[in-house]
Amino acid sequence: MAHSRRSYRTRRAKTLLCLLVTTMAISSDTFALPNPDDLSIQVQKELDRVASREEQVRYRGQYAALVPLGTPAAQLLLTMLRDEDRLLSRRRQAANALHDVATTELIDALQQTMEDLLLEPWVETEIGLLLARLGERQMLDRWIGQLRRITDQPPTTVTLTEILEGLGKLGDLQFRSADLAGASTTHQRRIALLEDLIPRLPERLQPRLIDEMQAIHYNLACCLALSGKVDEAFEATQISLLSSTIRITMVQVDGDLRALREDPRWSDWLLSHSVPEEVKEVEPKEK
Repeated sequence: MAHSRRSYRTRRAKTLLCLLVTTMAISSDTFALPNPDDLSIQVQKELDRVASREEQVRYRGQYAALVPLGTPAAQLLLTMLRDEDRLLSRRRQAANALHDVATTELIDALQQTMEDLLLEPWVETEIGLLLARLGERQMLDRWIGQLRRITDQPPTTVTLTEILEGLGKLGDLQFRSADLAGASTTHQRRIALLEDLIPRLPERLQPRLIDEMQAIHYNLACCLALSGKVDEAFEATQISLLSSTIRITMVQVDGDLRALREDPRWSDWLLSHSVPEEVKEVEPKEK
């Protein structure tokens, strides 16, 4: 066991070292490397700002303030994402920020990261989505194909749980890879299956699934709002607020729901939810 642990630490150290060398080389011809301490301070400051104001949500452009820092910031964020000694919440922030900051100059480093056999599953998903956003969709398309083989099964008492879980993962991948129409269809199918299932269950099992079904409407609302279907987005958001996990403060800051806040009905709609005056809307910065 001790030998195995040392081997793991050695492989991990080598992987991180190779990653740092590779990513530094990528930008050497294009960027003058900033002072690492100054860059780290700027990145950490912006991550702290978002965490303090918008921790409840994740949306495209949330970390647009880091974009001018270029590839060096993306390299730092990738290193933070890979660092298992950091807080998980900060690593997830780094992953989210990478989706706004990374450019094609980071592709080689991302592909090298995917070769790490000890890569955590959630990190693998983030890297796969990043590569897809940068034009390398092979892995994402393979994942989606695998999920479709699960979700396209006829729903039965044996397959329904697996299908519902698969639809949740598929909808997330579709949405985060900008397939809004596909994600909307997937969320609607998941909602329909739950609506059909809930009345068939004992009453004591229904509340949890009802809460889950209501929460899915929030994801649907984001898809609809980004697709310009504002009326339907308002309706889906209204239903989502019935869930114990969705709060009006999320609607107030989520960049994916900006179309609602820019609609003439927003003020009256917000007022109808009796939001305290001290809760103020925080708009994300423009790209």
